[in-house]
Amino acid sequence: SVRQYIKPIMKELPDKRVDASIAWYRRFLVWVEHRWRDRSPGTHKLFRTFQTGVGGLVTDFQDFVTVWTRVSGGGAPYSHLGYREISLLRLVPKELARATPALCISALPGTVLFLPVLFYFPRLFLTEHFWTPEQRLEFSSAQLRRRQSEYRHLIDDLAFLQPQLDSAALRTLLHNIRTGKPNSPDLLAGSVEAFEHDCLQFDYLSYKHAIHLSRASGISAFRLYREYRLWRLAKLLYEEDRAVERANFVFADPTKPSDPAAERLLRQQFCLARGYQSWNRPDSEADKFVRQWCRLSAGLRDTNNERRLAFMLHLPSLMASVEFEDSQKSVDKNNERQK
Repeated sequence: SVRQYIKPIMKELPDKRVDASIAWYRRFLVWVEHRWRDRSPGTHKLFRTFQTGVGGLVTDFQDFVTVWTRVSGGGAPYSHLGYREISLLRLVPKELARATPALCISALPGTVLFLPVLFYFPRLFLTEHFWTPEQRLEFSSAQLRRRQSEYRHLIDDLAFLQPQLDSAALRTLLHNIRTGKPNSPDLLAGSVEAFEHDCLQFDYLSYKHAIHLSRASGISAFRLYREYRLWRLAKLLYEEDRAVERANFVFADPTKPSDPAAERLLRQQFCLARGYQSWNRPDSEADKFVRQWCRLSAGLRDTNNERRLAFMLHLPSLMASVEFEDSQKSVDKNNERQK
């Protein structure tokens, strides 16, 4: 009968209408975007920048969840992770907290109305996913200056604890810093053992010392969970150093095609987290800093690793007074000593 032919057609009709509606809506959005680009190129560029930033932040968050699941479940130790994967554990939580307003606004209609406010305060509401290279340099430099302003307080805190630490290497190191004399990497490496003392464990730091250390490290100085935040940052920095060593000091992401710009950005982030501004500097200088830093942090490789983690967060303030040699010269000296 006719009914048996009409019934299948009626079942397929709603699906076809939905597909046609979606196709029409997509064409409409493309038409609107083209009209927008032609009539207001400035706001259109702002919107595209915002879209790109949201996409990059969401991608990093997805990778962060994957890495965090592997680590928290105990299935993958840090030795199986690369530098970028470990750095996501350090950076993404802070970036998500800052970009939460932007992510909420992106899901609402009329997003373009709020973009001028967000981009007028990019350092407050947006992360580096949304920044231009000029903004990244400006904001990173300002952040580093604020951190470096706490270094002298950390030196004073260590000098106050010096009688309890009883370390000749640290005593000489602090004396040279206060008198303006340069220090050697060997002297800095010899002071690692002093950080095993109880008074330099995160749970036993004085109130002022903990605040100075938090601000110098670029994290919140709020009292709640402050000791855990310090420990977590020191642990992640140490594991990042070991990951860079395993990769032979190459910052390429093995899961993605080779990208020199992305590798340079990862190196810059590595240096910035350790108190060194590598922007507008030759790659050779940044590479020298990375190698020397990793050589010093390698002094924590023993059974007292956890008790020496405070050294990782004090190292930027101590390292500012060190004159480094070329890596090849250092290797030659070590070979001569062994002979």
